[in-house]
Amino acid sequence: MVKREHTDAAVASADRRPPWAGTSVLKMALALVAVAVLVGALKMVHVQHYLLDLVTWIRGAGWAGMVAFAFAYVVATVFFLPGSILTLGGGFAYGIGLGTVLVWVAANVGATLAFLLGRTIARDWIATRVAGMPRFAAVDRAVGREGLKIVLLTRLSPIFPFNVLNYAFGITRVSLRDYVLGSLVGMLPGTVMYVYLGSLITSVSELAAGRTSGGAVQQAFYFGGLVATVAVTLYVTRVARRALADATQEHEERDDEGAGDSVPLGGVARNDGAGRGDAPLAKEQIAQSGTPAAPLVLPDDAYNRTLVAHVHPRGWANPTPRGRYNLVVIGGGTAGLVSAAGAAGLGAKVALIERHLMGGDCLNVGCVPSKALIAAARAAADARGAGALGVQVGDVRVDFPAVMARMRRLRAEIAPHDGVERFKALGIDVFLGEGRFTSPGTVDVDGRHLDFARAVIATGGRATAPPIIGLEKVGYLTNETLFSLTTLPRRLAIIGAGPIGCEMAQTFRRFGSEVTLFESATHVLPREDADAAAIVERRLDAEGIRLVRCGHITRAERRAGEVILQCETGSAHELLACDAILLSAGRTPNVDGLGLDTAGVAYDRQGVTVNDYLQTTNPQIYAAGDVASRYQFTHMADALARIVLQNALFLGRKKASALHVPWCTYTSPEIAHVGLYEQEAVAAGHEVDTITIPMAEVDRAILDGDTEGFFRVHLVKGSDRILGATLVAAHAGDMISEVTAAMATGRGLGALAGVIHPYPTTAEVVKKAADAYNRSRLTPRVKTLFTKWLALRRRSFV
Repeated sequence: MVKREHTDAAVASADRRPPWAGTSVLKMALALVAVAVLVGALKMVHVQHYLLDLVTWIRGAGWAGMVAFAFAYVVATVFFLPGSILTLGGGFAYGIGLGTVLVWVAANVGATLAFLLGRTIARDWIATRVAGMPRFAAVDRAVGREGLKIVLLTRLSPIFPFNVLNYAFGITRVSLRDYVLGSLVGMLPGTVMYVYLGSLITSVSELAAGRTSGGAVQQAFYFGGLVATVAVTLYVTRVARRALADATQEHEERDDEGAGDSVPLGGVARNDGAGRGDAPLAKEQIAQSGTPAAPLVLPDDAYNRTLVAHVHPRGWANPTPRGRYNLVVIGGGTAGLVSAAGAAGLGAKVALIERHLMGGDCLNVGCVPSKALIAAARAAADARGAGALGVQVGDVRVDFPAVMARMRRLRAEIAPHDGVERFKALGIDVFLGEGRFTSPGTVDVDGRHLDFARAVIATGGRATAPPIIGLEKVGYLTNETLFSLTTLPRRLAIIGAGPIGCEMAQTFRRFGSEVTLFESATHVLPREDADAAAIVERRLDAEGIRLVRCGHITRAERRAGEVILQCETGSAHELLACDAILLSAGRTPNVDGLGLDTAGVAYDRQGVTVNDYLQTTNPQIYAAGDVASRYQFTHMADALARIVLQNALFLGRKKASALHVPWCTYTSPEIAHVGLYEQEAVAAGHEVDTITIPMAEVDRAILDGDTEGFFRVHLVKGSDRILGATLVAAHAGDMISEVTAAMATGRGLGALAGVIHPYPTTAEVVKKAADAYNRSRLTPRVKTLFTKWLALRRRSFV
């Protein structure tokens, strides 16, 4: 078996040899014939004296002649003119010593210029020229790992066209340093041989003119040197050709072996919020099993089929890579889509890789479906509470299948904005499949090699399963599976009372589920302002949600068709029966299987390591979104992607730390926040003044019956500079942007007092806080001065 594999590899290697691979001997023979023909022609037309006069003129020009010759050689190299004629001419004019130095330097300067042109403005044209060269494709794969070695071997081997190779290397992954060093060393043997041939022509001309002093001895010397030079060059090039074949064959075998073993990358990211999906790609299932693929999104109804047709069409054919990309984006969630669309809109050549569904979490299993459910739940709650406003609506019943169908319909309607066809129309090469870094400057996806100047990792994250005994066996829901439900769970246990846990607890309770919410901390939303969290906690309790604080689930098991959870609360032990479990206790960044070690990108359990410019430990690669940020929000992923565009493509120095980040938890009431909490501000060394305005003091909140809440703003002591703010109110997320805008533009709270707010609106709470700050500036001393001034004004006629 092993022998058969090696035999097959050898046969394959032989079959892959291009037709010109065995023509190096023929080339050398033709060079010798050319010398003989030229000598004969010189004798027949009697032009020896013209050539000798030309040689004399060039040699007599001194340094100017050398500069002119070198310039001509560089121009010829850049413009694809035959270099062998000039190489022979170098020997003809300057002899073996000086001619070799002059040709060698000029050839390498021209080759370097061609390389740089191939890497920049001529990239697309060169990529087209070499697209049909299978030997070059093999070299490209090998050069990604051993650039200097491959450049050296190709320069020693004459099977590659010199001028084309100069440009072609520009679209490979080899560094400029390796290219220059490999060319300097590898081109020397061939240069010496051709220059020697040129010097021989000069000597033969002198012999033909009867101006030799060595006679037969000198002729023997010249031709003996010719034979020795050709023999040595043939030997070196043959060795180089074999070594090159071995190197490229080795890397091809590595690629073949790795294709079956590599862990997927790329599309990993569904949005920057969620995880690498477990659903396999349809085409992969068909290819491997020969059976129809399972639906990518459940349930398999018309709405979800429309969704999939946009975000992962089954018949999608990945494009052929178009040379080197300005930007390769891994992950088709918010950060990835914004990066790709923004770069393409600015004129960059962009590739986008997505493993699962375009649009990421936000579209498929995050913001979009969750807010559709929240809207339905709020409508039910408003209907039930309408009696307080004098409106009687009778019994309120939630049709859960209809709610979910509406969500799927709306999601499918939004999908084209994040769909494959839209991004293709933007000029982006969209690759659906698993990607993986194969070097610091390349990514492989679906058997294709993508070379990039810059890359963005936007692979998002996924829900974390806590270490509970039996949890995997009984099964559970996450944000990735929750929105596939078609039947309302009668009893729902939610582990984790963060934003998602609280939102879904309130939503499913309003739908009619019995909900138990577990939190290991002393209160829900432990990262929020404690007073704000307390308001939400009271509302959840009032709506019938059972809260288990400081609770730790130790075991899950299935008994008689129901799930039993064992919970410890302090010294108490309790058993809880439920029908479904929803996990919302944290997230894990998607960093596995990306080839980050190969790419030189550092990472840990928190995600990809980036600096303040979102640059990873590989300066060519950036990261944005949940995979590299503690702020795991769609709008933050968008903002970070915009920083990446400035820094990666335009040498920008935009800092992520300069952003003012707002967020919102969409419970009733909502909690919105921006900037620092009071304890964070104090820890940062600030002395803080805090202003709090209860919503009960806002007329519109009173009229709407939404008086439970407040607006709290933290200021640098003695000034109106805003450090942070929290707003608890209906539609707080819509109102917090006023404060965010003030912080981003350097405006203080006092400036917001001059902003006219429509009356009556709940947004007036911000103006009330600004007025409260301005009143605080009216100190007793200032008030005394104003009193005296106004008294003077009463006595004055002016």
